[in-house]
Amino acid sequence: MDSYKYIIIGGGLAGGKAVDGIRQVDETGEVAVVTVEPHRPYERPPLSKDYLRGEAGLESVYVEDAAHYDAADAEILTGVRATRVVPDKRRVELDDGRELGYEKLLLATGGRAWRLPLPGNDLENVFTLRTIEDSERIREAAGEGTHALIMGGSFIGCEVAASLRQLGTQVTMIFPGSRLLERIAPVALGDLLFAKYRDEGVNVFPGTVSEGLEGDGKVQRAQLDNGKMLEVDLVVMGVGIRLNTELADEAGLTLNERGALIVDEHLRTSDPDIYGAGDIAAWPDPTFGERLRVEHWDVARRQGRQAGRNMAGEEVAYTALPYFFSDLFDLSFEVWGNLNAWEETVVRGSPGKGSFAYYYFDGGRLVGVLSMGRPSSERKPMQELVKARVPYDDIAVDLGDESVDLDRITH
Repeated sequence: MDSYKYIIIGGGLAGGKAVDGIRQVDETGEVAVVTVEPHRPYERPPLSKDYLRGEAGLESVYVEDAAHYDAADAEILTGVRATRVVPDKRRVELDDGRELGYEKLLLATGGRAWRLPLPGNDLENVFTLRTIEDSERIREAAGEGTHALIMGGSFIGCEVAASLRQLGTQVTMIFPGSRLLERIAPVALGDLLFAKYRDEGVNVFPGTVSEGLEGDGKVQRAQLDNGKMLEVDLVVMGVGIRLNTELADEAGLTLNERGALIVDEHLRTSDPDIYGAGDIAAWPDPTFGERLRVEHWDVARRQGRQAGRNMAGEEVAYTALPYFFSDLFDLSFEVWGNLNAWEETVVRGSPGKGSFAYYYFDGGRLVGVLSMGRPSSERKPMQELVKARVPYDDIAVDLGDESVDLDRITH
């Protein structure tokens, strides 16, 4: 049995950054990354953006080049699945029959794209988007003269719709909500997004779902619940992921009621030698005083690195404020905080002029901010305000007044 001081299961961003975290603290301990995909660790955001559009090559998708892992003396085991973790023996079993021993283990297994259980969901050209190969297949099926149906109005759906439209594809979007990005978009922002997509030639149908797909081997039609039948050449389901926590569950690690892996402030699971990071990890967030689980690039990047450092002995708490960004056509925005629940917003700037920030409040306290086209000098004060959980009554008037310097509000 081969043995390593550190084993990382998962070939996404969290797994790749964990290698760097380990090496920042321990320069010599043996490291192995186990990934079922045929690639070294890579990032997923480009798959719905510039890589999907063919504007960036594969090298830009990878977290690091191959030489980086050689220099770090980290072994990348590709195309092999970890089938079992045996904590009491500190052993990982692989589907090719190998067994690997470890001292410290990181689970960064992420999730798998959810495929809606519709009639015809197994037809050719019905896609989900999670892997490099998914992105390549969608690009090959799309382009001038084709019609794509996008199911889902959240980030993946919006990003894929924008990218396919930029490739010349005719695009129709359907989703059960009332507006694009409904979970985080106030009505005025939803109206701005709808207008943008309409102007770019995307047909958007809120409050609409599909009842089934039809075709002779390959998808050709989609029956909508509004009675319409669409002629389509491809379908992309951007409707979320299911967490890959089966290994953790079978190993007896503690999961929450939604199947996420419970970790402590050091990203350690209920087993002191096993850590968790990225999409699967639910951690105790100090800013909001509750457990959070976030499926975004920055969290995977930061958690992977910190988990690696802690595995190697650093023991520093993970306290980063959640952050993510998105690019939709020529609209780019950033979000800090926790927008899982909010009751009211204050807008600073003008959505109509493309320079604005929405400040979100829940229970009378600031929980997050969404910024688009704001001065770079406001980025730090935005984060400070969210971290301070400032009461609505203390700052609402000043936030809405651009003549009041944001730095002054924070002090």
